[in-house]
Amino acid sequence: MGGCCASAPVSAAQRIDDESYPDNGKKLRRDALKDVYQLGGTIGTGGFSVVKLATDRATGEQWACKIMSLPRPGRQPARRRSIMREVDVLVRLGLGHPNVLALREYFVENNRVYLIMELLRGGELLDAVNSHGNYSEADAQTIFSQLMRGVQYLHSVGVVHRDLKLDNLLLAKKGDISTVKIADFGVARKLHPMYGLRQMRTVVGTPQYMAPEVVCASKHIIATAAGTAYGPACDLWSCGVILFMLLGGYPPFWHESQPLLLRSISRGKFEFDDPVWQEVSREAKDLVSKLLVVDPDKRLTPKQVLAHPWMVGCSRQARRLPQTSERMRTGILNRLRKRPSEEGPRLHDVIADASAAAAAAALQQPVVEWPA
Repeated sequence: MGGCCASAPVSAAQRIDDESYPDNGKKLRRDALKDVYQLGGTIGTGGFSVVKLATDRATGEQWACKIMSLPRPGRQPARRRSIMREVDVLVRLGLGHPNVLALREYFVENNRVYLIMELLRGGELLDAVNSHGNYSEADAQTIFSQLMRGVQYLHSVGVVHRDLKLDNLLLAKKGDISTVKIADFGVARKLHPMYGLRQMRTVVGTPQYMAPEVVCASKHIIATAAGTAYGPACDLWSCGVILFMLLGGYPPFWHESQPLLLRSISRGKFEFDDPVWQEVSREAKDLVSKLLVVDPDKRLTPKQVLAHPWMVGCSRQARRLPQTSERMRTGILNRLRKRPSEEGPRLHDVIADASAAAAAAALQQPVVEWPA
């Protein structure tokens, strides 16, 4: 696992059980956390979590330990379900793909969940891109191909991320854009094989990256007769937004007003009219256009994206993107960063303004953020 300090093989995700935690079919651990790991200093914080350095006492390997307070059974049931859904998703993913942040194991002690996860030393992708001297389309392709391989894996095991964004793309090694990892599974959903692909109705995610079908899942945001269910294709829309940003340096949909932003997304109209796009190849713009399609059934799948001519052939060209690079450093992308803790409440404010307070409360779902 490039970028983390572990080199020896590790077991599949394991846990200490008390009643109702996700079962991965493995032998349950009964060890106390302190007997297995030595916790060090804090290396990150989120709205509902803290992350500490964890050293394996037996091997000296270093990991990241994400700690979340777990409400007692019967108290804050929505919060408890949210945490256990995240754990359930991470258990399913395990150590399964090089472009997905890995869970080694987890513990439940004293009403806290301890997730022992891969330690990434590279920080956020956007920081590396901003410090890259000669950012090019080939760099964007290197980044995006890893994102798509990670998403392809998630969907192959029945997991939908639902909050893909630049902030959630981390690097295993500092400055190395060939070590991209998808992180933060706080609102991810594990699909049930019996109920088809479209089985999600909750409005979650970061507004600038949300797919039209997610926006329309609530009839209180966009005036529809009833909310609509959505499926894994919502992740492909988010990937399209990310690719647009990687190539153009700004988001395809933007408005200071959340209601107007969401309405704009639901219509799906965007343009390549900014001068920055004169530097971008026709093949790259074609791929963006085939991802930012309002109808999820007409959106490309991960397999189709990976076979797209730009994905296959861009490595042979090094088209420089100086305007894009400058936009990333100084433009709106920096304004969008580090706002995830605000986005959930702000999105639900929009819903509340458009509907009864009870309807808004039913939609609220706190996001567990993985800090950089």
